[in-house]
Amino acid sequence: MNRASRFLAMACVSVAALAAVRCPAQGFGASKMKVTLHRKLPALVHLPSDTIKLTVATADEDSTLPYDFQALLETELLKDAPDLRELDNAPVQIFCQITEYSHPDPVITKRVGPGVSLSGVSATSDYTRITGQLNVSLQAKDSSGTLLISDNISATYDQEFDSAGNSASHGVLGSVTGTFGRMKGGGKSEDVNPPTPSELRSNLILDAVEQIAEHLVDTDEKIDVLLAQKPGPLDEGDKAAQTGLWQRALEIFETATPFPRPEEDAYRLYNIGVAYEALAYAASDEKMTMKYLDQAAINYGKAIDARPSEKYFVEPQKRIETAIAHYKELEQERARAAQEAANPAPAAPKALTNSQIVAMVESGVDDATIIQAIRGAGLVDFDLSTKGLHDLTTNGVSVKVVTAMKTQAAKKPAAPVHKGLNNTQIIAMVKSGMDEDTIIKTIAAAAAVDFDLSATGQQQLTSGGVSAKVLAAMKDRAAKPPAATGKPLAAK
Repeated sequence: MNRASRFLAMACVSVAALAAVRCPAQGFGASKMKVTLHRKLPALVHLPSDTIKLTVATADEDSTLPYDFQALLETELLKDAPDLRELDNAPVQIFCQITEYSHPDPVITKRVGPGVSLSGVSATSDYTRITGQLNVSLQAKDSSGTLLISDNISATYDQEFDSAGNSASHGVLGSVTGTFGRMKGGGKSEDVNPPTPSELRSNLILDAVEQIAEHLVDTDEKIDVLLAQKPGPLDEGDKAAQTGLWQRALEIFETATPFPRPEEDAYRLYNIGVAYEALAYAASDEKMTMKYLDQAAINYGKAIDARPSEKYFVEPQKRIETAIAHYKELEQERARAAQEAANPAPAAPKALTNSQIVAMVESGVDDATIIQAIRGAGLVDFDLSTKGLHDLTTNGVSVKVVTAMKTQAAKKPAAPVHKGLNNTQIIAMVKSGMDEDTIIKTIAAAAAVDFDLSATGQQQLTSGGVSAKVLAAMKDRAAKPPAATGKPLAAK
């Protein structure tokens, strides 16, 4: 190519670039428009006290890791629950065991990059992939040693950067693989430049402690979310969104004529998802929150399907999925709590002991009555060692009674009777305010049921506020055959 031809080619490129500037394309644009969403998320467990004792341990060689982790966790908990105090003998004990911390050396690969060199040959570039993993086992117990919550937390980092330091993978920073995940802000996917080892370590710790905080306290944060732009309905809806008029913004986005090309309409669908997400965070009723989150997930999913190459679509979808998982777990926890409250576990029977037998003898109870009491005991804890037998005979226990004690001690305890979900528990769930869908899910998932579906039983259910829909679910569950475990599934 001669000099004149090269000049002409460069001029054409400049004109094309100028045209692109004058005719803005649909998308996020060079100057990205952001809105701040105010998000509150209820804790997964209710701590019975404002005083806690936090303990962090690790088998990792990095001796400063548990210290840094605990300091950040304390800061995160106090940020969302300023009334919390830490005491050594606190009634709530929180244990964090760091089970894994890995940060492999960066992996550098050569691949064909975008564009061509001046010689017309495709250029190759170095790509650096940085990964890291932090796993933590969480347990919280009350003063009696009862387990309040237990979970395995996992924070990961997996990003690839080109030779200029720009993120090439645009993966989610600190992508979460635990039961629950942090609802990340949209801005983090714009991070550039590979993190240093210390920055990677800090990112992983922060991600993990944020997840733990979501388990233990009500969290309250602000997240930055991008809005897609295009002259017309999108920009009009964006203006409403920036002033907090999310219902108006949603109406504009939804009633706008879809763009003819699916990859263009993807941005309208994305903005609809943002509007539903904002409404979910502002809702005071959890049912409405779940409804809006579901709609946000649907529209984010449609946007990804229509334009899978758009890097800024991926993170909001993951953020919504983790939020939905959090609220579903809340529903399950409440269902379990209501079931336990309606049918508290009976107190463990006290075992018959040597001292009780001696007391019967000393009070003048005859052998026949004592032997009958021994045979009727569901649980015994006799000391039949040489010393125990000597003490029995010394205190006047006859050979007949000792023989009965040995016979009863040799018997295996009766297998516990597994009682199923019953009418009383269903009525208790209804009166506690549990929603209909959660009650139906609890009925369907019950290992055993013991419903009274007679005319009288059904009358008591309806009088207790049980809906026809829940009653139908009870009948369907009672009609199922007993499980293979041998646990009784019966309806009267």
